[in-house]
Amino acid sequence: MPYGLPAAAVELFYEGDRPLRAEEVEDPFRRGILTIARAAGRAELPWPRRTPDTLRAANDD
Repeated sequence: MPYGLPAAAVELFYEGDRPLRAEEVEDPFRRGILTIARAAGRAELPWPRRTPDTLRAANDD
């Protein structure tokens, strides 16, 4: 199970063993959850690269 979610929750976002894309989901609420998760993931990606520089700059002050 991805991320330790209960099977019932995972089944909402999978078709068999294949994860569904937001564009493939007709239910607007399920599509919204997938859209928000995608946006959050994209926003989090730069954080690990940015953080060391931010910490170094804070220590230089």
